[in-house]
Amino acid sequence: IGLVLGLIAFYNAGDLGTVLAKVLGTGMTLAAVMLLLPRMVKILMEGLLPVSDAAQEFVRKRTGDRELLVGLDSAILIGHPAAISSSLILVPIAIILSIILPGNRVILFADLAVIPFIVAMTAPLVRGNVFRMVVIGTVTLAVGFYVANALAPLFTSAAVASGFKLPADALQITSVVDGFLWVPYVIIEAIQGLGVIGIV
Repeated sequence: IGLVLGLIAFYNAGDLGTVLAKVLGTGMTLAAVMLLLPRMVKILMEGLLPVSDAAQEFVRKRTGDRELLVGLDSAILIGHPAAISSSLILVPIAIILSIILPGNRVILFADLAVIPFIVAMTAPLVRGNVFRMVVIGTVTLAVGFYVANALAPLFTSAAVASGFKLPADALQITSVVDGFLWVPYVIIEAIQGLGVIGIV
């Protein structure tokens, strides 16, 4: 996957040696990201489960037998076999979508590793059916690419304003996790279109 992305990004970067170095470097970097990031997040989120259980027990002692539900991040489902399987299938699908969708200017890189966040919450809804999760993920990604294109200028201006230095060849940046969400996009469009001063 990293090699394919590297070829797409650096096929005209210079002589053969330069292209090979950049492509191989991209491949190794993405391989490390794909391997380490999900494991790191999984370990961190699994550490929250005992905290959740302790919080439930603490409140239960003071409120009687009333049921208490503690909300946790979707990352606790990343370790689900169906989430992992569907995410691996969705990685090449996401790359293909980024190429074939008309008008798309977003190419995923590090955010390929957070595709599990997109489909993890669907695992209990479809009872771990990998095929359904892949279909849902594909539709979500397809819509998300267009949302990301629309929100990229805002992400970029916010990053620049905070002092973030953009990569050398990057014109704009965005995010899969936040940049693919349609709710913020609808709110922003409503504010801009209706001329609303702000929402509290």
